[in-house]
Amino acid sequence: MGKNWKCVVILSILLLVISCSKDGNFYSDGLTMSDFENHLIQNMTYESIVQKFGPPADIGSGIHIYVYKLIDSTEIWIGYTDRILYARQMDSNQLLLKTLL
Repeated sequence: MGKNWKCVVILSILLLVISCSKDGNFYSDGLTMSDFENHLIQNMTYESIVQKFGPPADIGSGIHIYVYKLIDSTEIWIGYTDRILYARQMDSNQLLLKTLL
């Protein structure tokens, strides 16, 4: 039993640390529309958006348009200057499906 119990204890501690370190972000598991519907709010800063949803692609010119790919192959586009101007769900042909904000 010598070394085995030490390995079990170390692995248990690592799993506990990893499970407790989740800070409420979604991007490690893949993003869904409901992630944005339930957690994107109008007054979020860029830093809070990145903390919650991960780093976006930026396709904007003039204003930032942050793009997040969802697991259903649609995208969330967030228009941003010094605040969120809009948030939209777009299909693969860049057609509007839904306005969130």
